[in-house]
Amino acid sequence: MLVNVGRHSISHARRAYTTSTKPKRRVGAVRGGILGFLVGAGACVAISDQFIQDDYIKSTRQLAASVDELRTSTEKVREYADRVERVDRDFTQLRANSVSAKDLDKLKRDIYKLHDSMTHDHVELKARVWKIEHRS
Repeated sequence: MLVNVGRHSISHARRAYTTSTKPKRRVGAVRGGILGFLVGAGACVAISDQFIQDDYIKSTRQLAASVDELRTSTEKVREYADRVERVDRDFTQLRANSVSAKDLDKLKRDIYKLHDSMTHDHVELKARVWKIEHRS
């Protein structure tokens, strides 16, 4: 600004003190779209990764529980199998030591024969004793 004061002109310059800043670059629609897509995709991947990890942990725990149940079931089956083997072994021993019906019938017949022969011998002894008593 110039001020005319008589002969002398005084120029008062007014200086504006401002920092020079570059004008902001506007992010273009394509760059903004790509940036937004990448941020959204990253967020989706992070969230889905968290859900996948949670599902993995749950399924791993369920699998471990199933394995434990299977182990206890296997132990029970093993115990039952051992019992069955012991009973089978005992049954085999009893069968070997027991008498069959055929053997029992044979023993009955032998006892009847012995009884018959003893009865016959007894009758013969009585007859001899009677003869000895009546001779004298």
